[in-house]
Amino acid sequence: LQMVTQENFDLILLDVMMPGIDGFETCRRIKKIENKSNIPIIFVTAKTDMDSLTLGFEYGGVDYISKPFKADELLLRVSTHVELKKSRDLLNYHKIYLEKNVEHSSETVLAQRKEFSAKNKDLENTISMQSDFIQLLYEVFSKPLSSLQTPISLLKLENLNENSKSIVSSMAEELKKTASISDFCNKNESYFSNRQKSLKNEKVNLSKTISYAIDSNASLIKKKKLAIKTENILNIEIIADKSAMEQIFSSVLLNAIQHSSENDELIIKMAEDNNLINVSFSDLGTGFEKNIINYPFKPIKKTNKDLLEFGLSLFFAKFVFDLQDFKIKIGNNKEKGAFVLMTFFK
Repeated sequence: LQMVTQENFDLILLDVMMPGIDGFETCRRIKKIENKSNIPIIFVTAKTDMDSLTLGFEYGGVDYISKPFKADELLLRVSTHVELKKSRDLLNYHKIYLEKNVEHSSETVLAQRKEFSAKNKDLENTISMQSDFIQLLYEVFSKPLSSLQTPISLLKLENLNENSKSIVSSMAEELKKTASISDFCNKNESYFSNRQKSLKNEKVNLSKTISYAIDSNASLIKKKKLAIKTENILNIEIIADKSAMEQIFSSVLLNAIQHSSENDELIIKMAEDNNLINVSFSDLGTGFEKNIINYPFKPIKKTNKDLLEFGLSLFFAKFVFDLQDFKIKIGNNKEKGAFVLMTFFK
């Protein structure tokens, strides 16, 4: 027992019948010594009755060889258990190594999580400040815009010369567009500031959303005498934000209407492709300008004033679609006109 505390052993051959304490008690005490419990112990004894064998294993022995033993058998048993111990020691080494690495990795992950949490909090604060700033701008500009509408309307009634009429008309048109863009930014500010939190995921019927877009633009469709042709409109539902989808469909159709000539035809088509649903709006108008095609989802366009609002609408559509893993694509038709293609998951 004293030798075991002072030396390292790969295996112990232990007799059972010895003066003083016997082999079983010696084995029990060895197993209680710190860092020595994994030493394999083979009992070598003349006591081969079943009770003795059972007792030997209960005290922690790994094998039992009876006297008189054969040298070859003893060497084979010793070799087997030494190899087993080597394997167990190797496994234990890897276990300790992995535990240390896992502990280190956990500490690293925890530190990274704290850092990410701090950065995320900073980002949320920044977004909140941006949101407050947008709201402030809306409040600053909405009142003056609103107050200008009445004077300009009254000026239109005055007996003005042609030049003055043209100036007043341009002012009214610019005021209308500015108010529209201001309302757009105010209406959708929550989407940009809160992202997924603002999305109300619910069942959205694509057929009904198309009908909503047509109905909301009905007066302009009638004014320009346009024909709306629908193809393969299916009664299919997707999970999305209903309000955002209605707004996007309506603005896409409105742009097609604005760039169509009188008596033109607009085509709204739906196609099913495995688990995907494609919805396209196509017109026979002038098509998208080059800078729109090259940078379709840039919110501000260096182009004519008619495309500014649609640029914002496209930007909004792309923003919402990215949040919900949908796709949107724009382009010009081969012969004439343009298209907007939207892809959804069922």
